[in-house]
Amino acid sequence: MSPSLALKVASSLEIDGSLAKAASTLPPPPSSARNLLGECFALLGPDHLAAVLRGFSAAAVANGTDLRAVWSGPTFIGDGDHTTAAVAHLIDEATQDVFASTYSASPNSAYLKALWRAVARGVKTTLLVDPKMNRGETAAWLQQKLVGAKFLGFQPGPNGGIQHSKVVIVDSRVAFITSANLSEAAHEKNLEAGVLIRDSGFASVMRQRFSSLYNEGHLYALDPPHSSDG
Repeated sequence: MSPSLALKVASSLEIDGSLAKAASTLPPPPSSARNLLGECFALLGPDHLAAVLRGFSAAAVANGTDLRAVWSGPTFIGDGDHTTAAVAHLIDEATQDVFASTYSASPNSAYLKALWRAVARGVKTTLLVDPKMNRGETAAWLQQKLVGAKFLGFQPGPNGGIQHSKVVIVDSRVAFITSANLSEAAHEKNLEAGVLIRDSGFASVMRQRFSSLYNEGHLYALDPPHSSDG
């Protein structure tokens, strides 16, 4: 039984407690679900059975995996959220923690504005950037725009390297992995592809990976930018 069908059966039971009406929402006979529903009804009664079905539905949704492709560039009928909307909506969902990484950024991107809203409502916000991008100017103005956020840089190995990941992780339950930077060009002009993954297990592993990189010294906290009048 799918989570949505479980809700439909639960709603029917809550309305009038009729087994026959609840069973009519199930697939046509022969259906083992009808027999099982009858047995559970006899054992639990309509109210308790409805509560069990609602609990099953909620647990299935909470522990399920929802994968969604997210694009920038030319659009087609049936496309889901554009990158701009997907990122802003995702960050606006955050209640506890946002982790975001980018290579480049622009001051007026919807992405950046969503991060500022997260900081303003007290959400712990961490941004991983490339501290050498534009001679450090990008990291500096991002720190000035997002006062209250924690900023990290990447410590490359002996052969060099840059921070080039583009990830958003919200509350360790949803992850967005994309080719798009925190820039207007990436969201409004470029052809970019990403995937939105609503899976708490996956998102938690991703968040733990960045935490491990920090704990092992591969990421480090950036110093605040120097005051222009100091």
